Amino acid sequence: MNLNEQCLLRYLKYPDELSYSTEILKINNKILEHKFITKNILANISVTDYTEMAGV
Repeated sequence: MNLNEQCLLRYLKYPDELSYSTEILKINNKILEHKFITKNILANISVTDYTEMAGV
């Protein structure tokens, strides 16, 4: 069961804790976004800079 399913199940069991489940999902999305940026964007910038410097 993934985090989204766990949060939905928790909400169905405890509807008063919707804000708690929402915050968990926000934090999880922020972590995933950070990992994506680090893996895909920052890694490509480093390779580009190195390639440009090698040509000098």
